[in-house]
Amino acid sequence: MRLAKTHSLRILIAATLAASATPSIADESIKADDLEVIVVSGSRTEKPLKDVAASISVITSDDIEKQVVTDMSQLFLYNPSIQVTGRVGGAQNIQVRGMGSDRILMIKDGMRMNEGYGANGLNDIVGRGFIDTDTLKQVEVAKGAASSLYGSDALGGIVVFTTKDASDYLQDGEQFGGRVKLGYSDLDDQTSLGATLYAQHGNFDHLLSVTARDGEEEQNKHQSNAPFEIDSQSLLYKLKYNINDKDYINFSADLWRQDVNGDSADGLLTYFRGLAEYGYNIATENTQTEKDSDSYRFSYNNNSANRLWDSAQFNLYYTNNRQDDQEYALLDINAPMFGTVEMRDMWKTGTYEQTTYGLISHASKALNKQHTLGYGIDVETTESLRTVHEYREVEGETTKDDTTNKFPKNDTLRAGLFINDEISLLNDKLVVTPGVRFDYYSMDPNGALKTDGEEYAKIDESNLSFNLGGLYYINDMLSAYAQYGQGFKVPAYDLAYIEHYNQPTAEYIYEVLPADDLDPEKSDTFELGLRGHIGDFTVTAAVFHNKFDDFLATELIDRETVFNDDGSFGYIHDKYQYQNIDSVTIKGAEFSTTYYATDAISVFLNASYQDGKNDETDEYISSINPLSGNLGVSFQGDTFGSDLIVNFAKKMTKVNEGNYETPGYGTVDWLARASFGQANLNLAIRNLFDKTYYQHGSLANHSASDSLEGLESSGRSISASISYSF
Repeated sequence: MRLAKTHSLRILIAATLAASATPSIADESIKADDLEVIVVSGSRTEKPLKDVAASISVITSDDIEKQVVTDMSQLFLYNPSIQVTGRVGGAQNIQVRGMGSDRILMIKDGMRMNEGYGANGLNDIVGRGFIDTDTLKQVEVAKGAASSLYGSDALGGIVVFTTKDASDYLQDGEQFGGRVKLGYSDLDDQTSLGATLYAQHGNFDHLLSVTARDGEEEQNKHQSNAPFEIDSQSLLYKLKYNINDKDYINFSADLWRQDVNGDSADGLLTYFRGLAEYGYNIATENTQTEKDSDSYRFSYNNNSANRLWDSAQFNLYYTNNRQDDQEYALLDINAPMFGTVEMRDMWKTGTYEQTTYGLISHASKALNKQHTLGYGIDVETTESLRTVHEYREVEGETTKDDTTNKFPKNDTLRAGLFINDEISLLNDKLVVTPGVRFDYYSMDPNGALKTDGEEYAKIDESNLSFNLGGLYYINDMLSAYAQYGQGFKVPAYDLAYIEHYNQPTAEYIYEVLPADDLDPEKSDTFELGLRGHIGDFTVTAAVFHNKFDDFLATELIDRETVFNDDGSFGYIHDKYQYQNIDSVTIKGAEFSTTYYATDAISVFLNASYQDGKNDETDEYISSINPLSGNLGVSFQGDTFGSDLIVNFAKKMTKVNEGNYETPGYGTVDWLARASFGQANLNLAIRNLFDKTYYQHGSLANHSASDSLEGLESSGRSISASISYSF
């Protein structure tokens, strides 16, 4: 497979583009297969990007190497339409065109990845970045509703991670080889060492990849983030058995571990901070987080045409994702005025675990020259739990021992059946792709009771999702497309069943009450796009309009002010609940172009514009981003390459009254690479001039009067890697 020559920054989209002049035929410096990168997210079958009627951004393994990517949070640094929330070692998630959290479906090697867990869908407790970037062959982001192919959760888009195979390394006639890689990044003081072995023996292909990373917290520019240590390990093993020239069986085991250890226990001590003047002194505090992800997949690929299909794939898989958090603090309390003088040991542990079993299948069949059907069936079951245990001890005696479930242990069943048709018209100049999918969804809390003694309700839903795309080949080098897609998401366990009580300060208590009568969220995506070559330029452009109905958001349903017996103010007690709001609309435009000045030198520009509002209140959505992008020049010689990139963002004025308007900024990055026979060296210097700036995602929803301390992005950072193949 030939990977795209274009940089990931140039893969996709945006503003209205006028192309009234007849495009010239590209010269030899622009290959006709620049957009031949193979993707699966557009139709669930392998297809060149240029033949897909959808906006799909692609990050290849070459991009990951050139950009010296060491963490999921860095994957889309040069794609302004995609953001990653969270930092290295913390909870991370992906936002696509202003829509994020569990409304974006994430898939790795055909397996559903874990959902996140956090406040208001922000996944600030458990994220979704349980992955090592060195194992990745390609990452695809299909933007907009995609439930007609992938079912529930593909409300705002899908992210498809594909890991490497032995065939990605083995050359013709080669039976054994290997690769070692050493890396360092001062962004998080991370050192990494990885080794990959690959072999072909008879009908068997083997791949074994192991990576270890040792680092620290990702710091902001002023080095004020709480310190912690991060250790992670990854192991990927793949076995392929070639039954014949066309059919084969795959087995894979993908294991990932990460340990994070720090010297602060904010979740445990928020209430006690600031009480030193009353005799509450923090003597010791620390935190430990362990993240584990295990995935196993068995697949059968049949490419021997028969009466039912020309090609088909059947996947059985198991995934288990777990995060254990433990905080410890020792309070030295000398408060005789409250009758308390003691040394108090305090522990707070939290466990999040999600296990999924799945059967995923798809097939394609060419009925004739005009019609090619795609169809499949998916069945998945998921078990989710979240428990919190609080324990206190004074002089060896237990004073508190409470275990709570933030939501009941529940079982979820998802079953879907889809079919689509690729219809070729006008002598293959127009391709129309209608598709439909039926989904059934069931979530069972297994008779668990709320604190008031009432049973949680079982949730059963079904949905029919439709998609219609059209791709018109203007000429051999340029195509235009239009797409309408539907998406839906049944309320997740943490939104429907969460029952949470917290008193972060002496003067404030809040609760989140269950809401097991919520309606599914739904979305409609409309998009127009242009993609291809115009003379010495490659161009991708799109305009989109996404509407989300029955959008879920937390609403304050009750506020009580409690006074002390003497009439003085005591505390405020707020009660929240997830509720469906009328609708949310996000619209925007994206544009990318690359000018190939010579065979070695190119200039590229990428830009993204977003606008989003709550249609009921006319308030802005906090997850949209200002007009932003990057402009760069790239040189690629036989043994040396270099990119100079200017990243920019306009001042964010689309904020609600009283919120902070994030200042605009411009930063410069420099990437360099060199090849020495079997060795490859990559270097990345980000924020070359050490500029202080703020990402809008860090300031969104902050009041204009809030302190910005600690919210700034990182300063200058240097990352480097060297690899050797044998």
